[in-house]
Amino acid sequence: MKKQILLAASLMLSIGTTELMAADLGKGTLAFDKKDYATAFEELKSFAKEGNPDAMNMVGQMYENGWGVDKDVEKARRFYNRGASLGHMDSVNSLRSLKNEEYKVELTTVQPSAEAGNAEAQNRLGEMAEFGYGMPRNPDKAIEWYLKAADQGSVTAQHNIGRSYNFGTGVEQNFAEAERWYRKAAEQGHTEAMFFLGTLYSNDHGSEAGKNTNILAYAWMHNAAELGNRTAVEIEKRLVMKLNTSELAEAKELAVEYRQQYIGK
Repeated sequence: MKKQILLAASLMLSIGTTELMAADLGKGTLAFDKKDYATAFEELKSFAKEGNPDAMNMVGQMYENGWGVDKDVEKARRFYNRGASLGHMDSVNSLRSLKNEEYKVELTTVQPSAEAGNAEAQNRLGEMAEFGYGMPRNPDKAIEWYLKAADQGSVTAQHNIGRSYNFGTGVEQNFAEAERWYRKAAEQGHTEAMFFLGTLYSNDHGSEAGKNTNILAYAWMHNAAELGNRTAVEIEKRLVMKLNTSELAEAKELAVEYRQQYIGK
């Protein structure tokens, strides 16, 4: 029985190896460069299946553009992701380019909506400007859109303004302003704002009625962790080590107070 299993496994390996040997990576690459995509696909598909990053990138491009195969953007994305996960820079760049094309399509609907006064679209347009999604990066323009959205009560925009002041993106770095905007969003239950506010305090920035910043950091970080932020869980553990017994008790009480006041639990 064992011999039969080994024989079957050997046969399967032999078939797979034979298929791979029948293909030619160099021939496939040359065909791809010559835009003979039908030949390129036949030569490269087995290498892509086996995880060769160059082949995955070329096959991904063929699926993305419909070169020699039916266009299938999702298959292209999967090949790019596999190559990118191996650190293959051509795959990383192909994935970035694919996403940017999608952002350009998104921009055609987001920008008119933002200009018409929609707060959600204004915040999204700010993010696209800040990170260069579908457009050149423009942090100055990003903060303008965030402020417009925040004026209409967008909690996410308030968080984004806090982050902008925290890191000096589009504005001069200002931890007091970062704290003020983070708190606006955190007090409305925005999990990421809670996390970043906790991080701000843990780095000894900001203040609240003279409280120990590590106590404040723990209170916000604990609630961010409770709401599902995994990074907050690890930072909370480190904060515990920085607090003595009485400080930790105060921090836990403050966390409960924040939860009841701002999260409604």
